[in-house]
Amino acid sequence: MLRYWLAIVRRTAVAAVSVAVVIGAAMAGVLVSEDADAWPAALLQGTLAGLLAGVVLGVAIATSNTWHVRRTASRHGLTPSAAAAAVPCTSAFRAPVPAGTTAYQLTDSVLHALKKVPSPRIDEVEEFTHGKLTLVCASSLPGPVRLRISIETDRDTATVTMDARPVTSWKRLDGGASWSVLTVFEPHVRKAVHREAGGS
Repeated sequence: MLRYWLAIVRRTAVAAVSVAVVIGAAMAGVLVSEDADAWPAALLQGTLAGLLAGVVLGVAIATSNTWHVRRTASRHGLTPSAAAAAVPCTSAFRAPVPAGTTAYQLTDSVLHALKKVPSPRIDEVEEFTHGKLTLVCASSLPGPVRLRISIETDRDTATVTMDARPVTSWKRLDGGASWSVLTVFEPHVRKAVHREAGGS
């Protein structure tokens, strides 16, 4: 969990520094406006106040997200890792398939396999076309996640790419929700493609 917490601190560092600069500058400006001759002390006090605000903000965000990822991972039988801090979460693999296997066949097999996974549950199928599958999962997650699966076939090889990210596009942290969806679903996607290819 410490590695995840540190990863979140690194991801929020720019925001924390920005807040620190704004608060520090505002406080220094107020103090200088009250006493123009005391600008060295005002600058020092503003810097310390900004630094304190930035540290408090960074620690609060990292701690809150760490708590969320622990709960989310626990619900899905996962062990949290620093990779859970990444948003979006992506994965790709290639698998041999019999000549003539279509992307639609593989997409259909993947959808059927993922519908059987008890959690996270698929709440909506946004897209299901030839080689394209987009799902939305929200149950047992800190926030809704959109999983996009793309499947391309070329002769005897299938290339599968997966992308999990928050439905709310501006979110840069999601308490491990995207990572959980990808981590739980990826093995089922691999098995579905392998089965369709004639594997045991």
